[in-house]
Amino acid sequence: MIFRDLNYSMSLHLLALFYYSCCPFTLNASIIDFQNLVQTDLDLSHQFTFDGQNDQNRLEDKVGHANLTLKPFGSGTISDIEYAKEGYDETSNSISTSRGPGNDFAQGAGLHNALVNLSDQMSFEVIFQPNSEEISGGNFNLGYILNTRVNNDRGYFLIQGNAPLPSTGQQISSTIGDGYAVRNQNLILSQIEAGHWYFVAGSYTINRDTNITTFTNYIADLTNGDTILKKVGPFSNSGGPYPTGGSPLGIGGRWDAGESFPGQIDEINLYDAEKDEVSFQQHLNSITGGNNPFEIIKIAHDINSNTTTIEWNSISGKVYAVDASFDMIEWNELDDGVIGEKDLTSFTDTETSEGKTKKFYRVRKIEE
Repeated sequence: MIFRDLNYSMSLHLLALFYYSCCPFTLNASIIDFQNLVQTDLDLSHQFTFDGQNDQNRLEDKVGHANLTLKPFGSGTISDIEYAKEGYDETSNSISTSRGPGNDFAQGAGLHNALVNLSDQMSFEVIFQPNSEEISGGNFNLGYILNTRVNNDRGYFLIQGNAPLPSTGQQISSTIGDGYAVRNQNLILSQIEAGHWYFVAGSYTINRDTNITTFTNYIADLTNGDTILKKVGPFSNSGGPYPTGGSPLGIGGRWDAGESFPGQIDEINLYDAEKDEVSFQQHLNSITGGNNPFEIIKIAHDINSNTTTIEWNSISGKVYAVDASFDMIEWNELDDGVIGEKDLTSFTDTETSEGKTKKFYRVRKIEE
């Protein structure tokens, strides 16, 4: 426990009580910090940052040899791909893949590489922003963000949409194996939000003896201020493996053509290993700065209104309770439903403290 003393001209002596939780905190945090960090990982096999001095540079694989080409389909053209778009932050650009109106193959453009080699253990990370909260008008209504396929082996690592088909295109999912079906799918998010930046990761292992692929996915809504990954899984399918050895790679569109993703993609990393949650969380910390210590950082007393405002580090969407006491023995709950905002949340105590010279405050996280 740590106490902070605040003295006011009215001789009202306020003591602020707060709790400190040890969490990793990085002073420098940005996409370029993330890029530099992952490049130190010996398992990194492909890195697409979509940054560069020209369009050719922006399509390069920064660590491997899987440079990308443009893949328009239907009435789409290569001009439907937009370069140097605003990324998650000012340190990096994104690329925009396109999907026009009509059916799944009517109009659009994605990115493609003819041959990547995946192993029986692999992982990925993607930072992306959808333009639409749903995909409609087709027979499938899927937006392919990261995928491979050879014959009946599907590596649909990240898709906007889900099974069963036709999808509403409102979800984020990962599907591996011999069919686009619930038995092969991990549902990562049930409702996507247009304009939000997401960090999504996944780790995958093929068991050749059982013909089962087990995978775990992780997600953080960067726009919403998430600093802690949400874990989804592990999930074991019944449909076998994703393609290994040589297979075509689709980014922002199918491995062949069609069913493109309408939105921006800032970063994609592929690893030749099953990465764990700790690694993914460290990478997220390099973008967000980690989770600030849970503590009261400011208390301000307004003499005119005789109110006191408490401000603390918070996580968006978390629920907090604020308590007050005159002796730190008996506590009075002022509010147990304060919804946290991104980074900082405040609460104003309007209860008067006539005849009292000290007042203590504490903030609690309400467990879900």
